[in-house]
Amino acid sequence: MNTKAYKKDFSGIGIRMLISTAVILLLQIGMQRFALTLFPHWQDNLTILLAVTMVPLYVLGFPFSFFLMRNKDVPSMEKHTMTAGQLAVSFIMCYGIMIVGNLIGLGVTAGIGLLKGSPVQNTLLNVITGGSLWVTAIFTVLCAPVFEEILFRKLICDKVIKYGEGCAVVLSGLIFGLFHMNFNQFFYAFFLGCFFAFIYVKTGNLKYTVLLHMTINFFGSVLGVIIMTLDQTKTYVVAISVIYSLCVCGMAIAGIVLLIVKRHSLTFAPGEIVIEKGQRFKTIILNAGMILYCLVLLASMFAQAFFA
Repeated sequence: MNTKAYKKDFSGIGIRMLISTAVILLLQIGMQRFALTLFPHWQDNLTILLAVTMVPLYVLGFPFSFFLMRNKDVPSMEKHTMTAGQLAVSFIMCYGIMIVGNLIGLGVTAGIGLLKGSPVQNTLLNVITGGSLWVTAIFTVLCAPVFEEILFRKLICDKVIKYGEGCAVVLSGLIFGLFHMNFNQFFYAFFLGCFFAFIYVKTGNLKYTVLLHMTINFFGSVLGVIIMTLDQTKTYVVAISVIYSLCVCGMAIAGIVLLIVKRHSLTFAPGEIVIEKGQRFKTIILNAGMILYCLVLLASMFAQAFFA
């Protein structure tokens, strides 16, 4: 087993992702400061701030990441189709995963809030609820699923599938979760990232993960906000809110039950390169590039939680 060569492979992924993340942040911060210097009154407009931050991400940031992470001479995966029923079951499982991850994130941020003496700010929630719903929908339901699935599922999974499906799934989820750079999103992004990666490596088709990602983001970032912003003093709105809450709880419970029932079918095929047990964590994570990526993004998560 050529452990040194394998570590170099994973280290390269970590370094490229760290460079990609740094470039994206510089583009976003630079564009935001440039825009606010020219138009200071935009500071109080969350819709414009969101657009100014997101446009450079999707126009320049992600394309740069695609270029940096591009795969050369990677054999294409075998294609498999999913039925409408399988997609529906997968969505319910995704929903259960999202709720569990969200609850863990809320628990962690609540603990950090107790330590520092003030609540951890959920910047994403503030922007989503305070800005234009249409602009939020464009970025979270249309743009994010497409660009994120290309980068975190296709490009990353294609690079490491030779080490086995399990490796591709966990690495994709970990890098995706850390990329969000806050504890509010890390846990559900990690869990969902792993599940999306599982769907991708089993089907070899990105359209299924994009569709699931879009649907999850719609329910979490658009439909939920619409319900929250309705006039809760009206009887019919209260009824809608109750029905929505019951549906959320029902889907979450159903998703968790399905995961438990189907846990034995969530198996991973080995790759053409097998890393021995006891060496996998050292090889995949304990290398210069991945250590640096994890430490830098974890540091940013702690900084956001304690000082933002």
